Amino acid sequence: MKSRLVLAVVVVCLAMAQAGWAQWSSNPAINLPLADKPNNDQVQPKLKALPNNQWYVSWFDSDPSSPPPVGYDVYYQHLSSGGVERFPHDGRMIADLSNTSTEDYGLDVDTSGNALLAFLDTREGANQQVTAVRMSPNGTPLWGPGGVQLTRDNLGHYSPKIAGTSDGGIVVAWSEDAGTGTDVLLQKLDSNGNFVWSSPVVFQESNYSLFLSDLHAADNGSVIVSWVREQGFEGNKQLRANKVSATGQKLWGAKNVDIFDQGSLQFGNFPTFISDGNGGAIFAWYTSSPTLQCYAQHIRANGQAAFPQNGAPVSTNTVNVRVSPSVSYRASTDETFVFWTEEDSNQFFNGVSGQKFDKAGNSMWGATGLVVVPLGPMNMTETFVENAQMGTGALVMWVNSPSYGMDTIRATRISGQGKVVCQTFQVSSAPATKYGLVLSEAPSGMAAVAWADNRIGNNSIYIQNVNTNCSLGQ
Repeated sequence: MKSRLVLAVVVVCLAMAQAGWAQWSSNPAINLPLADKPNNDQVQPKLKALPNNQWYVSWFDSDPSSPPPVGYDVYYQHLSSGGVERFPHDGRMIADLSNTSTEDYGLDVDTSGNALLAFLDTREGANQQVTAVRMSPNGTPLWGPGGVQLTRDNLGHYSPKIAGTSDGGIVVAWSEDAGTGTDVLLQKLDSNGNFVWSSPVVFQESNYSLFLSDLHAADNGSVIVSWVREQGFEGNKQLRANKVSATGQKLWGAKNVDIFDQGSLQFGNFPTFISDGNGGAIFAWYTSSPTLQCYAQHIRANGQAAFPQNGAPVSTNTVNVRVSPSVSYRASTDETFVFWTEEDSNQFFNGVSGQKFDKAGNSMWGATGLVVVPLGPMNMTETFVENAQMGTGALVMWVNSPSYGMDTIRATRISGQGKVVCQTFQVSSAPATKYGLVLSEAPSGMAAVAWADNRIGNNSIYIQNVNTNCSLGQ
């Protein structure tokens, strides 16, 4: 009798444990909330997949009931491969700040699987300084509760980024006011948080302002950094990049690499890029001048452009316009995938389109690309387009909005041949205002997307997985 009772208890415990393991939602109407405190403003998520198919997610949280001064605090969460929250629900606070607004910040992972974050910090005084933190998978602040402060001055600092390098180091980049313009600075830290370079690597240009755009690790302990170059409010906004070695040398030359130097980026647009896994990078951006158009470029490890100068246009259609591209890369075939919001010339109707480029930047899905969602109808918008590699092609995701506050997130899977593998399906069907999508793929092939969503009446952070067969959950 006793043995039967013990067996029954074991079975019940195993059943409860199994129920707890699978936290990814299989219902698009009930996505997994990571931070959903009532009345808080929880925004700007970032998402990073780990080599073991686990995830880090970070965000800002402004709690009106916290002791003054109220600000946007930095939080993060560690998720298992099954979507189980490793920290208490609503995440672990990294920094209690008094910032009254948010700027971009950085999230990455080091070679030991620790979370790396860089952000603007007000804990040392009214002037925002650049701080970096290294957090263990169990939530321990490895550089102490205050992290490492990269700046200690009265200058303006903006939108820091962070990258874990292949040699176990960490590089932090930021923009900083200097004289008549703004410079981009980089500093390398070792695993203990000590400065590696005797002084920061500086990118500057007389009478120009340089604003950090993105930063990622490359090969042999190096990083690739990009920035937007402008001369005054009315001047053209152009895109530049360089590669910095483990010892702080500018590997792509003193004159940098011109990613885009004809026309202008959209004002306020700071294009991201992705690593090609072989020491190079793939860029995608859209222009406002001479027209709204999306481009892609692949810069090889040696700084040479694989695509034509100023990038390959995603479409030759001169009737419509294009904005907000998302890029992914398939290293095994040296193919670049770009998806974007397609609009009519008056920007009344929009849809979703995509293009695949070969290793030389030749269009593989026709001169005008692949239509994923046709234009229209009036007032139906398709925005925040993202894509990630899946199979031989890509998982494409976007926000569909039939009216204000009624957004849903939809997705489809496209093969490398431009064929539909999965018809359009719902990732998040709960109607709400949704924005700030960040999509990433795990080594297993599964993808996850995190976003901000006001379905409970205030902005909260949600996440949802998508399997390779386009199902949700386990």
